[in-house]
Amino acid sequence: MKTVRNLIEKIRIKINDGSSFEFSDEELLSYIHSGLTQIEMLLLSNRVKFNITLLQTSVNICPLPSDMLEIYNIIINKNTVPLKNEYEESYGYYILNNNIMLPENNALIYYIKEFDRFLIDDAINLASSYIEYLYLFTVIKALSRLEFNMDREEKELIQLSNLIIKTTLSKYGSYTLKRDNRFAL
Repeated sequence: MKTVRNLIEKIRIKINDGSSFEFSDEELLSYIHSGLTQIEMLLLSNRVKFNITLLQTSVNICPLPSDMLEIYNIIINKNTVPLKNEYEESYGYYILNNNIMLPENNALIYYIKEFDRFLIDDAINLASSYIEYLYLFTVIKALSRLEFNMDREEKELIQLSNLIIKTTLSKYGSYTLKRDNRFAL
């Protein structure tokens, strides 16, 4: 799969909509984006390390990045800073009004960044297991909208579940699913 358009063409074959009669490219693209959100939530819930990005700040109040899913780690003076306990006077960082409130200046903030959302002609720069997931997820969403045969839909859901288990929960899940972000911890 080279581009999003190629993926959509493959999806159209599966859902029997080669002439774009039932689904616009934009609708199928919205299902693909929903699938990306599902992948992110699945990875976060299973504590898989992926798409970690570095943000350096020299001040103690840092705006939350718009593409942040979760803070992975904060380091000040080569020490990891914990999340501050809300009801105690413990040392640490906390989030307030869309800002990361740091106990000191000069912090390294490692955060899990959301996957980039695609346009129709964009190249897909994801692992093949992600692309397969997006394919199956989009097919299921499209067939669900058409209220297709539940037997067929159930088969697709089983394939999708097996793919999730095989990739994200496997022994090598964090390696096979980690996206190249040009930064390694």
